[in-house]
Amino acid sequence: MPCDWETGNHESPDDSAHNPQTLELLCHLDNSAHGNAACVLWEPMGDGKRVISLADNHALLWDLQESSTQATVSGTATLEGKGQLKFTSGKWSPHHNCSQLATANDTVIRGWDLRTMSQIYCIENAHGQLVRDLDFNPNRQYYLSSCGDDCKVKFWDVRNVQEPVKTLEEHSHWVWSVRYNHSHDQLVLTASSDSRLILSNMVSISSEPFGHLVDDEELSDGEDNHHEDKSKEPLADSVVSTYEEHEDSVYAAEWSSADPWLFASLSYDGRLVINRVPRTLKYRILL
Repeated sequence: MPCDWETGNHESPDDSAHNPQTLELLCHLDNSAHGNAACVLWEPMGDGKRVISLADNHALLWDLQESSTQATVSGTATLEGKGQLKFTSGKWSPHHNCSQLATANDTVIRGWDLRTMSQIYCIENAHGQLVRDLDFNPNRQYYLSSCGDDCKVKFWDVRNVQEPVKTLEEHSHWVWSVRYNHSHDQLVLTASSDSRLILSNMVSISSEPFGHLVDDEELSDGEDNHHEDKSKEPLADSVVSTYEEHEDSVYAAEWSSADPWLFASLSYDGRLVINRVPRTLKYRILL
């Protein structure tokens, strides 16, 4: 944190109760022997003492010790094949006791078992061009989403990787980011260098394809038949909204960790835009 922040002279009236503090270096990840780091991933669950870094063709599992400022490598995996293979992105699965990792290199998606640091599945030619981003469904342990330079967003069941279970083709340029909603996994954000952010309702492949399932005790006698007929048909997938507030490539999209209906997007020109899920869809999901 800049030194001049410590003086307290730059506080606004609303922030007068907050004292700025300097940042303390807790640990250093020495990637120098393995190349340049493409990304660093925190363990999604647990005590936060494990980190993965993807550096060139190496995946490094780090153990952060409280008693030391130097992290130790507890496991490594290496991309092997023809040419100079390099990881471009990765995602740590929150399922299976956080023992699985998905990575992308070029057009290939691979799954890894972190207990043995060995490959457990491989999706060759997952996209026609470079795979840009990955995300795991928070409620369905075998479902993974991916996006890439072929302008597509794909959804996979990693138990059968021959074909994607669903493909979206709503963008007209490279798709840089895909994110599942942390609570309601039918809501999916995609950001692209076509300057657009798209919110999709992928209910057919969500954890509640028939909508919210109401317990029998909650229904009155007159509602029984109506609810039974309605629940037999899954809701249709659709684009909820297309956001065009950005004037440049949108490189990142993220859901709020505090409010499941709030999300943000960031574009190349530095513009940060915060939006909410439309109220009509919110109540349709809740009710």
